[in-house]
Order: sequence, then structure tokens, then C-alpha cells
Amino acid sequence: MKGNMTRLLCACLFLWMAAVPDLRSKRIPVWIPGLFFAASVEAELFEAGCSAKLEFWAGAVPGALLLLLSLILRGRIGEGDGICLVVCGLFTGIRAVLLILEMALIMAALTCMIGIFTGKRKAGDRIAFIPFLASAGSLFLIAGVLMSV
Repeated sequence: MKGNMTRLLCACLFLWMAAVPDLRSKRIPVWIPGLFFAASVEAELFEAGCSAKLEFWAGAVPGALLLLLSLILRGRIGEGDGICLVVCGLFTGIRAVLLILEMALIMAALTCMIGIFTGKRKAGDRIAFIPFLASAGSLFLIAGVLMSV
């Protein structure tokens, strides 16, 4: 359990580091996902007693699907969102990354609905999604810590 919380903490750190430039310029420097991708692979390869290799690689599937959607929809979904979800999934595994994605989608939808109803946003406005992923990951981490106490 402690190893999972450490991995989730690393995923949250990564998402928050990617969220700041995403909010500012809608771009993520390549070194951020590259560094954390290397760290996730290293953690998987050298972690003592780790035998769930399928779980590790399956965590990248939701992000890969988001990347594929980005290519199909010609950029209406940001490629950085998919890349960040791939790296997050490699840290957390398939179950946790799906929960994080679900929470992030719900938070983004609620935020956009409130923005539309208050007149601050229009239906076609683009939003930075990685901060929602970071918030959802943080909530997931806090819930995990509280449940393990």
C-alpha cells in the first residue's frame, strides 16, 4: 500500500508541474513528461517485488486513447492531455488512472457548466484540462491517505 501511495504522490507532483505551464500558455515543456516517464519506468523495473507488469502498461491505455482522439479530432483535444494521462497511468495503474480521469472529467464539466450559466464562457471555449487531472489526482491521494489511517 505504501508503494502505491508513493506512486500516486509522484503522479500528483507530475500533474501539478504540468498544470502550471498548461494554465499559462496551453503548452507543456517536453522535459516534464519525459523526466517523469523515465521515473515511472525506472520505478517499475527496479521496485522490489513488483510483478504486475500488465497493470503497469495497462495504465497507459486511457492516455493513449486520448492521444488517438486528439489525432482523430485534429487537435480539439490537446495532445498534452493524453501524454500527461499516459505518464500518470504508468505511475498509478489502470484502476487509479480511470478514477482520476473520471473525476477530472466531472470537475471540468461542472466548471464549464457554471462558466456558461454565469456568462463567463461560451460553449466552444477551450480549457486547460491538466489542472483538473492534477486536482482529481490530489483528491484521490488525500482519500487514500485518509482511508489508510
